[in-house]
Amino acid sequence: EIGSGLVGSEMCIRDRYMSQLTGKTEQELFEDLKGVIFLNPMHISEEDGKPKYLPADEYLSGNVREKLRWAKRSAELYPEDYGENVRALEAVQPVDLTASEISVRLGATWLPPETIEEFMFELFSTPRYCQWNIHVHYAQYTGEWNVEGKSYDRSNVKAITTYGTKRMSAYHILEQTLNQKDVRVFDYVEDENGNKKAVLNKKETAIAQDRQELIKQKFSEWVWKDIDRRERLCAIYNETFNSSRPREYDGQHIRCLLYTSDAA
Repeated sequence: EIGSGLVGSEMCIRDRYMSQLTGKTEQELFEDLKGVIFLNPMHISEEDGKPKYLPADEYLSGNVREKLRWAKRSAELYPEDYGENVRALEAVQPVDLTASEISVRLGATWLPPETIEEFMFELFSTPRYCQWNIHVHYAQYTGEWNVEGKSYDRSNVKAITTYGTKRMSAYHILEQTLNQKDVRVFDYVEDENGNKKAVLNKKETAIAQDRQELIKQKFSEWVWKDIDRRERLCAIYNETFNSSRPREYDGQHIRCLLYTSDAA
């Protein structure tokens, strides 16, 4: 009965019930069970629908990075109540993955647009006056990348020759690459009825795809080269994809609760 009354995904110490069983107040029970149960920082009132206390196996699992942020904010205001939360969560944080363990492709949705923009300007040597009109955007809703003003830098040799072609600029190729599309160049011819028909230009397509592979290669060489950028991107990746800890059950809460009851 003790286990069923206090253990579960919506665990909470019921003052009257547990006080009657143990002869202790809620605060005394909480002090006895610190480390086995934790105050839930997201609990506000008895009417908010959130449990006031959580068992360790539940609290110390899931997105533990986000939980640690909550705990630290709460501990700044109430260190005696939430200091243990911070210590316990810090002990179970996932080990950060390093750059050598992270695979990143051009167009990965977790990359900040400003990072892509930095790469673009550096690789294409975009003139300063053009940078005011060319920008990279990512639409969370549609999952699409867009290079704004991609036709603006028309006299840049790197944009139209080194990393682009006379038929497709490097900015267009980059946009297609960000959206995981193979670049293709088409010619438009009229049929016997005067309707325009798209015909693949194999030669120009081959040249454009060669430039696309070159841009991908340059990004792979560039992305981890700068120390500050490497640390920044590793932090974003770990926060996004390496924040969860699986739930572990060891029965410790049952033994502690039985001990608390017997001691009374």
